[in-house]
Amino acid sequence: MTLVSSGPISMGDINIELGRARTSQISLETAENGGYAAINQNSIAKPSSTNPATINEWRGYNHAAVVPSITITTYSAGNLYFTIGGTAYVPTTFHVQTSTTSSLGPWTSNTAGVTSPRSVSIPTVTTWYRIQDAVTTSIISNVYQYVIAGDTTPPNAPVISSRLVNSVPRINLSWTVPFDNLGVTGYELWKDEGFGWFLLATTTATVYADFNLSYDTTYSYKVKANDAAFNWSAFSGVTSKTPIEPLIVCFVEGTLITLFDGTQKPIEALEMNQLLLSTEIETLQDTNDVSELYKWNSNFLKENRIASPVTMIDLKIAYKTIIINGGLLEATPSHSQLIQRDGIWKFIPLGDVVVGDNLYGINQEIIVITSVFVSLEKRNIYPMSLSPSHTFFANGILTHNIKPIQ
Repeated sequence: MTLVSSGPISMGDINIELGRARTSQISLETAENGGYAAINQNSIAKPSSTNPATINEWRGYNHAAVVPSITITTYSAGNLYFTIGGTAYVPTTFHVQTSTTSSLGPWTSNTAGVTSPRSVSIPTVTTWYRIQDAVTTSIISNVYQYVIAGDTTPPNAPVISSRLVNSVPRINLSWTVPFDNLGVTGYELWKDEGFGWFLLATTTATVYADFNLSYDTTYSYKVKANDAAFNWSAFSGVTSKTPIEPLIVCFVEGTLITLFDGTQKPIEALEMNQLLLSTEIETLQDTNDVSELYKWNSNFLKENRIASPVTMIDLKIAYKTIIINGGLLEATPSHSQLIQRDGIWKFIPLGDVVVGDNLYGINQEIIVITSVFVSLEKRNIYPMSLSPSHTFFANGILTHNIKPIQ
């Protein structure tokens, strides 16, 4: 209902307009402020909301008033057609905005009148249009896309490259913007991690960082481009990378290290120059050279207990660890570990131990390895250095801290 713009208006008429019974009691002050029903702000005859209200302010009020709108309907032969809607919406000036990049702009603006159709330049590439009220700038039309008809020429294939960041692990990808007669509008990035190709991302950017990775797995990538007419290029060449776990060695936090006085302390709580219980192994020249360490072997193990101070300790992150006997030991795969195999004592990487190998305990006992488990959980580890000997006891097991061959 729209209240009459001339002649008498009764309180009952206002009640009916607000959806109330004609004979209901009503206060003009409350009706004016929306106390009986919401006042439609799109009605040009809405009350002023300044008390006191008058009957005259309700003349022509339309509770069903329609919000102002601009709708672009089509483009044809250099003309942009549009419609204007909304109760008593009478705009005076429009900005006709154009983009040849995307539906998000950037926009160039041409101030014009409000009569449809509006003459615009004949596009030579796919073009997006929108119209904005120059006075009430919050009133903006839909975005209309005009695609150049008959474009069947696909873009050239992009050229892709990759860079590996092992410490995260992460692969940074980038590719060139290929030539296209209308211009490239987007890309599909595809990935293969050994089980077949799948779509990794759809993007308008030319860079991508892939964090969803594991060490010792080869990842391959290729990309293709499309234009505004949805022509797809051929795929780029394939780029491949294999994240390799950084060669950092030592035990996870919580590992108990035996001090020279026989007490134990978590590895993360060790301090510089703190004395650890260490050993001198007979027949072993214990230099900090892993290639020499791995050459050593013996059919017997005789050792002498000494004190070796901590000369360096640091916090690092590991993404792969080896767990022995359900947590008796847990360290990175490259950590050098003393084991006995087939009656021979030697040092090997922890990642090479197998069930049936033996460990050497702090009370000179032989401990059989009954389980070996690989964990890919992120863990804090604490690489450290000792001097003069490089051996120490971790969770009561004799081990070594020499760094692996780089």
